[in-house]
Amino acid sequence: MPTGPAGPTGPHGLRLLCAAGLRCLAANAKQYDRLIVRPNAFAAHFAATVAMLAPTAALANPSGTPADGQLDDAAFMLVEDMAALFRERSLRAPEDAPHEDEQALLDHFERCGEWLPADGTTVTDWYYVRLPALVLAQLLRRAEAASRAARHPGN
Repeated sequence: MPTGPAGPTGPHGLRLLCAAGLRCLAANAKQYDRLIVRPNAFAAHFAATVAMLAPTAALANPSGTPADGQLDDAAFMLVEDMAALFRERSLRAPEDAPHEDEQALLDHFERCGEWLPADGTTVTDWYYVRLPALVLAQLLRRAEAASRAARHPGN
């Protein structure tokens, strides 16, 4: 399998990253549930994509597995969604080291060349601009509220 600067490339490599990311989400579901702000378009899209795969797997062909094209498309969409979710988790809990599979997916997202910071896609706009700005604004609001509460106890 060819490799790039961020690890395995091609559809099979993306499927491996996707599978590892799914396992990471499952193993750390409580942490993600606590840190990911709702409503979240990427979480909703992620859930819809996973839900779409279940019946597709049963109906796609007699062996019960989706066609390669469907798997590749789903893996691509899920990697985009997980990149946004993993990024949000890392921004909201920077003191927590990223999980190995989480870091591998983020490294791939940032270095493979498929998603560029100014490519105009929704996922890159959120990943590079909106999520950091949103999390920073929320942290500043909390710090200001804590400062006001400290200056005016009892309010």
